[in-house]
Amino acid sequence: MHSKFGFLSYEISHVIRQRFNKEAENIGFTHAQWRALVHLSENENCRQIDLAEILEIKPITLARQIDLLEESGLVRRNKDVEDRRAYRLELTPKAQSIMQELWEIADAVEAEVLKTLTQQEREQMTALLERIKSSLGEAI
Repeated sequence: MHSKFGFLSYEISHVIRQRFNKEAENIGFTHAQWRALVHLSENENCRQIDLAEILEIKPITLARQIDLLEESGLVRRNKDVEDRRAYRLELTPKAQSIMQELWEIADAVEAEVLKTLTQQEREQMTALLERIKSSLGEAI
């Protein structure tokens, strides 16, 4: 018998991204941009290339996302004083209100996806997934 974990986790993740994108398009954002904002908020003033590594995407892909976020007034690129070729990224004050709206969308999508589980099952699943993610981070 084959394991279904990888397949199921991918399928669930795909549904979550689709539902998030459907709701977030009303305010002009995508799940990919949301991920960039969240990770940038956790790694304020990081270099653009470092954020691409955190997100596990190519720097050129992130550059396009940052261009859009910068045009929206949510992110500011600052020259790195130590490396003239690099940029450091920061969220603007405007980003906080947009991020709140995006968190609300994310919470609503999560509630919809997990509605068949009890609160205890949700907490248990979250704890197990965090443990798996943690052990994967240690193995890399």
